[in-house]
Amino acid sequence: MAPPTKWQPFLALALLLGFCRGPASSAAATAPPLVLVADVALPGRAVRFDYQDVDSKNKRLFITHMNDASLVVMSTLDGSLLKVLGNIPMPRGVVVAESVKRVFVTSTPGKLVIIDSETLSELGRVATGSSPDGVAWDPKERVVGVSDQTDGALSLIADAGAGARKQVTLGSETGNVVFDAARGVFWITVVAAAGPNLLISVEPVTATPRAKIPLPGCGGAHGLRLHPDGKSALVACEESSKLARVELDGAHRLALAPSGADPDVLAIDADLGWLYVAAESGDLRVFDLRKPGLVSMGQQHVGAASHSVAVDPTTHHVFFPLAVGPHGTPVLRIMRPAATAP
Repeated sequence: MAPPTKWQPFLALALLLGFCRGPASSAAATAPPLVLVADVALPGRAVRFDYQDVDSKNKRLFITHMNDASLVVMSTLDGSLLKVLGNIPMPRGVVVAESVKRVFVTSTPGKLVIIDSETLSELGRVATGSSPDGVAWDPKERVVGVSDQTDGALSLIADAGAGARKQVTLGSETGNVVFDAARGVFWITVVAAAGPNLLISVEPVTATPRAKIPLPGCGGAHGLRLHPDGKSALVACEESSKLARVELDGAHRLALAPSGADPDVLAIDADLGWLYVAAESGDLRVFDLRKPGLVSMGQQHVGAASHSVAVDPTTHHVFFPLAVGPHGTPVLRIMRPAATAP
């Protein structure tokens, strides 16, 4: 374990990130929604990171270092490096399953890596479909849901990853997957072979598709989160550079709004009602989930290729792993809402 390091204060924030405000009369309209807390050095090569998840109980942040074949574990308390788990080929999705003290990580070409969330040691690897991407956890049925991206399918692995695997084919490509505790189903974004992209729900035990919601105008449906009230889903539309919000019941009313170019990962701060939409372009968009439709709260350039975002619900800190930081090496950019900054 690396020795803890304290976050260093960042001076000349406006100069480095270009967050210069206009005249006082327009400051409220142009001020960025986030301010910097710290840039913390990350280990490994200056190559692509992917998904993240926060372990609120143990105060840890898990980051998949996709092109460095490793899972990086950081402290959410002081930003220190806790551990690097290597030899995980192309890790992508990651989810913390607190109820079984596990962390599940997808790994190409077709594995789910199972890690003990207490000891941070690997417990084993089981088969998935091809090019696994997103991963989600059903604590009631103890089923792991894995998006088999190039199979256009969802794998459902029983007994917290130790049981049988069922695969259900849904389209030509799948994106992210989340578990809906209220309905007892997994939701997954699907690129259809023909027609509009889809948001599909799947029953975790029988692997039976339920609702199939079309997403017209949402090209390349990928990133996915559920609204905290459980009534709608938020979808990142990579090809059309838009965010979609769709009702999960009733007429499935759909709203679309511009995002940064090539949006990818979404994160929600439920207490604040903020939705963060990270994009490959590095242009973050923030939306107000306390209002109907898609109401923008602002945007800013967080960093080159800052397509991954996660939120600590306790501190409201927002995390962006950057392959290339200010000095050409990887950093974890930690930010917080400007409205709550001291």
